[in-house]
Amino acid sequence: MGDMLEPGTSLDVPLRFSQSQFDEFARLSGDDNPIHVDPEFCAGTRFGKPVAHGMMLFGMLDAAVCRWIDEPVALWAQELTFRAPTFADDDLTATLNVETANERHVRIAQWLHRSDGEETAGGHTVVGFTDAPHTADGVADPPPTADGELFGIRPGMDANAERTITAPDVDDYLELVDNPNPRYGAERTIPPPLLGGLVSHLLGVELPGRGTNWLRQRYTFHATVPVGSRIETRVEVTRVRPEKALVNLATTCTAAGRTAVTGDALVLIADLAR
Repeated sequence: MGDMLEPGTSLDVPLRFSQSQFDEFARLSGDDNPIHVDPEFCAGTRFGKPVAHGMMLFGMLDAAVCRWIDEPVALWAQELTFRAPTFADDDLTATLNVETANERHVRIAQWLHRSDGEETAGGHTVVGFTDAPHTADGVADPPPTADGELFGIRPGMDANAERTITAPDVDDYLELVDNPNPRYGAERTIPPPLLGGLVSHLLGVELPGRGTNWLRQRYTFHATVPVGSRIETRVEVTRVRPEKALVNLATTCTAAGRTAVTGDALVLIADLAR
């Protein structure tokens, strides 16, 4: 482990997104939720214009970590909270800070903030130097279930989808986020943020549906998924808070009969298309 990974080491990375990048991520993930790609729809929401996909921001932060470490790493866990919208043509900075590091893994705090200092996203990632089974640090258990209903959304509802991610899909994604990690390219495994994009598709298109605003996502990555795998993605509503228009969901990705990703999501459905 080099000096770069010593606790307290930090890095700032300038970023700027375009609407064409939002559109490309929508194509790759299948998440064409109108809050990302439809200016007319967005004009009637709290945002006023399209906002970045949460999983695209996840992908950009993951790519920044992979460029910084500059050796093959496996993503073990990710937690991100989306505090404010990220728009196209914003001048942004991704800040990475090493919290803990050893010969097995590194835990890195991540922030994305505008030029005026407002934070749009923040969280933690845990990357390991092996892909052995593990329980990653810093990922909380899903929230308890609770009764409630809003816009027909209630606990126990679920949605499923299947998708095969191809080599061209991965190549296009790696180019979009500028990620050089050989585990994704040369070794032909699916980048975890692209798996997260499949969850994004279900949340933004199926359940709760179009207009869903992602506030927080936590993932634990249990196994790598080879390119060309048929991936089954599932989300299930675990809690609805009608007074705040908030919905919690459990999220899962499986491939070849193995659970590859587990996690939980918190979304706002105040702007849900009805």
